Amino acid sequence: MGIFGRGGFGALVAACVACSGGDSDAGGASARPIDTSLQTDEADGVLSSRGVRLNANMDAADLAASDAPRITHGPVTLYAGFEQIGLNQNPLFFRVDEADDGGDASVVYMRRHETQPPDGRMLGLTWDGGPYAYAVYSIVGGGTDLEGKGGWLSSYAPGAISGGGPKVSVVGRIPVETGELERATFIISVLSSGRVNSHSVRAPLAVLPDGTVEFLGESAHKPIAPDGRNSLDCTDYPFDTRYRLSADLSTLICAESTNCTSPTPCS
Repeated sequence: MGIFGRGGFGALVAACVACSGGDSDAGGASARPIDTSLQTDEADGVLSSRGVRLNANMDAADLAASDAPRITHGPVTLYAGFEQIGLNQNPLFFRVDEADDGGDASVVYMRRHETQPPDGRMLGLTWDGGPYAYAVYSIVGGGTDLEGKGGWLSSYAPGAISGGGPKVSVVGRIPVETGELERATFIISVLSSGRVNSHSVRAPLAVLPDGTVEFLGESAHKPIAPDGRNSLDCTDYPFDTRYRLSADLSTLICAESTNCTSPTPCS
């Protein structure tokens, strides 16, 4: 369960409020405004291929000692992981701020971006120190709070596509000030039967110089096509994919895969 970092594209809480749902804001800790003077030209990206198990009660010291993927810019550190509550897994997102007076760091917030029965994990983050961070998740079914967020592909099984169970990827955009999931898009594959199949992430998300967001994945079957309704026209494995999205994740710019033909390739 390795954690991999990348700078840009080239390089590869508070108490639990209700463990079945709800978020936490640390008592006495307030979110400082993001200092955009610390924003870098390239976004740092981190990824754990299987995710790191955390819990909602972790404080700043616990998080710092964990193996969770994290990114620090100035006094702010963001962490990604998941919790296990009974048989269910929920993605967790933390923000930790250093104290202005040089005292101990504190958790500003902990957010669960979905709490429904399909297992979800936050696997990685990409952030340049600006107002928005991008996260990549895995999820094994529909009907979760990751859906309906206005992204290019806003559900686990869109349109006539059906099914549940295979693990797919989700790309999300998060305002760092609040930690709430603002926008999300699914990245799936499609069987010849029209059912969803797995599509995993293989590298940290990248924010390119023009602001677009790039997802690199491994598709278990034919990857979803740019129309969001069918699969790409493919021959045989492997299917190493590239999807490039607008900064707000609402629009697919291009998509391509090895051994497949795309109407809107990225290169």
